[in-house]
Amino acid sequence: MNFSLKTLFVAAAALSFTACSTDSSKTTNPDGSTTTTTEVTTPSAEQVGDKMDAAGDKAEAKMDAAGDKIDAKMDEAGDKMDAAADRAKANAKEADAKMDAKMDAAGDKMDAMGHAAAKSARETKANLKAAANK
Repeated sequence: MNFSLKTLFVAAAALSFTACSTDSSKTTNPDGSTTTTTEVTTPSAEQVGDKMDAAGDKAEAKMDAAGDKIDAKMDEAGDKMDAAADRAKANAKEADAKMDAKMDAAGDKMDAMGHAAAKSARETKANLKAAANK
């Protein structure tokens, strides 16, 4: 049987409070004096062991309950982190799509500027030729 330090502490505390029990009684003697009789009862090793086992079981149950609560909180935190990651992925996809659209628009604008420059160059060449032939 494995015991944690906390379990053993609880068991030792329970043992110290219940190690012995006393029962006192007072008797009045014929001469008027009183006699006090105290009976000390020491529990058997089996009784002590039973109390230690019960204390250990109680502590173990509390530790299990605490562990279950921690597990539930960790699962809840994991779910929140997963949801945040999913939102971040969705935001990244949206940002990627916006960036692609802006890059495509910039490319289209550069193409248009290139076509306009080529057209201007052709017109300038034609004008120079026409001026040279005159």
